[in-house]
Amino acid sequence: MKSIFDKVYDIRSIHSIRELLDSSATLFYYNTAFMRKVNERVERIPYHSLHEDTKALATYLNNIGLENKKIAVIGKNSYEWCISYLAIVCGVGVVVPMDKELKEDELVYLAKDSGISAIIYSSETRNKLTDIPPEVIRIPMDHFPQYIEKGKLQMRLGDTSYSAHTINPHAMSILIYTSGTTGLAKGVMLSQVNIVFDILSTLKRIKLTENDLTLALLPLHHTYQSMAGFLAFLYRGACIAFCDNIRHLQQDMALFKPTVFIAVPLILESFLKVLHKKYERVFAGEKIFRTQQTLAGVLGKASPKLSKSVFFSVNKAFGGRMRAILCGAASLSPEVYREYESFGFTVYVGYGLTETSPVAIMHNDSYTSPYDVGFPIEGVYAKLINVNEEGVGELLLHGPNVMLGYYNKPKETARVLKNGWFHTGDLAKKNPNGSYSIAGRIKTMIVIQSGKKIFPEELEFLLEQSPFVREALVFGNKSEDGTVQVSASIYPDYESIHEALGKAMPKRGSAEYNEKVSEYIMQAVKEVNHQVPHYKCIRKIVIKKTEFEKTSTRKIKRIETNYREE
Repeated sequence: MKSIFDKVYDIRSIHSIRELLDSSATLFYYNTAFMRKVNERVERIPYHSLHEDTKALATYLNNIGLENKKIAVIGKNSYEWCISYLAIVCGVGVVVPMDKELKEDELVYLAKDSGISAIIYSSETRNKLTDIPPEVIRIPMDHFPQYIEKGKLQMRLGDTSYSAHTINPHAMSILIYTSGTTGLAKGVMLSQVNIVFDILSTLKRIKLTENDLTLALLPLHHTYQSMAGFLAFLYRGACIAFCDNIRHLQQDMALFKPTVFIAVPLILESFLKVLHKKYERVFAGEKIFRTQQTLAGVLGKASPKLSKSVFFSVNKAFGGRMRAILCGAASLSPEVYREYESFGFTVYVGYGLTETSPVAIMHNDSYTSPYDVGFPIEGVYAKLINVNEEGVGELLLHGPNVMLGYYNKPKETARVLKNGWFHTGDLAKKNPNGSYSIAGRIKTMIVIQSGKKIFPEELEFLLEQSPFVREALVFGNKSEDGTVQVSASIYPDYESIHEALGKAMPKRGSAEYNEKVSEYIMQAVKEVNHQVPHYKCIRKIVIKKTEFEKTSTRKIKRIETNYREE
């Protein structure tokens, strides 16, 4: 019988990110490490140039007194961001990646909390640095050519600060603040062992080669993109290209022709909505689409290439070379999963947190499924506690990828790290085949008067199946008599509603218009309520006029402003 762990790939042993970079620069000397657009042309940066630039920048940073200091990096995805990260962890000190979407007061708080000595920033974030303490050294990415030349000169004159820099791979090397959906940021301390273990364990089960190319769309400060779409690609001698903006995604797909795409569900769902609308404009379009899906399903059993030929135009939109999609950060619906699979792509879904570096559980080349997140990666152990009658309990994880702790928060650390087991705060179920399915967060679970428990994620998924619901947030709301009502805050798909209304659409913003929007949303809620037990039914609705506030990885924040009427 074929095992779900049959495919195991050879990996070279490394113990630090420094070893990763040094060995890749030797093994893949002339390979293209990065591709970027410069003045309407594509520039290729080989591994040997990346290595030299990293060493030079590290030397410059050491010469201005930053060795063994904490240095923040903030800015859009770029080559400069990547060499900043590599220079700091490989030859200077501790890197503190920060979200460029942070508000000024949040940035000031994190700068003080982390105790950074310097901040490397891109031009678009300059105005956010005004209130950061003056003793923090500002290092603009715009001046990197000068810094790199200075570093190279210092090295030619005999400076060995990069090669002489001592790395303790077990000590904190990355301090990253969670962008959690609750809005409460905690500094997660990660070592190079944490990150390297996660890279190697993942690449043992998922094939990545030096011929692969990814398009970096998700922010690099996020551990998921940093590990899977940056460091893992450098380990394999593969290539990373940069997407300037999600609005340029299709243009950049056509230009760079990626083979692997790292995404979150919202991006994949948005692409599908655009695709379906294109089909709807064609006579019998949806019927054509379903027929193509059926044909692709039959042909795909013989070869994914045959599925690709059925959906030729879809594959062309992804650049024509796409073979795999890695999806994380939130749950992907089985329907969306199957649609991408029908296009001829292998879809890998995984689970993890910043605290687990981040991947802990994932599909692999021997096993994928639309109904779960796979198995613990090699060397990681999982178990459930406080399991209910449905088999759902809190997920605990143990392994070398688990964080060192929360920075300056010993009580918070002790609350989640017990006897080597990390208490994730997530609810999961272990399936008969040993795979895991994620049910939701303990903090968001709604408990009603009868004691029954409701997972908001289940109702949110059902609501978002309606063409008239763009996004939904389900929560428990106390009514005047003190009972808990299942409530939903909904951002409608206004474009779909407008199309449905056609010429009969009232003036936007009018009372009649708002009433029509409300009717479509009420109908969507009724359809969901018909599908679930009585105790799960949604009793109260809030209709939003603007999108929900989200994290940089496009997860809806479960904060008060997202629950309120506008």
